[in-house]
Amino acid sequence: MPIIRAVSLFTFLLVLSNQSFAQAISKDYQKNCMREQVVEHQGTKGKALTEDDFTAYCSCQAEYISQNATKQQVNELLKNPKAKPEWLKVIELKAIKSCITSDSKMRT
Repeated sequence: MPIIRAVSLFTFLLVLSNQSFAQAISKDYQKNCMREQVVEHQGTKGKALTEDDFTAYCSCQAEYISQNATKQQVNELLKNPKAKPEWLKVIELKAIKSCITSDSKMRT
């Protein structure tokens, strides 16, 4: 019985640690993503876009990356959130496809 409790506690703590990594990536990554999107979309749609206009998109992209990156890759992003290693570019391309097709508001 004590072994089952220990395993359950370990599993619970492992799940919590992964969630905190994902949340850390999400916050820093989303901030950088929104800034980049504002710069990339300057002058489109005839109006000035703000970081808030990209909240849903960047949130989706950060979530996708959090779910598909390895622990080592997560640690790399936590150390340097502005870094753009090759593996991140690959995951971002997949995230773009996933996020844009999942929300019709992001297609326009």
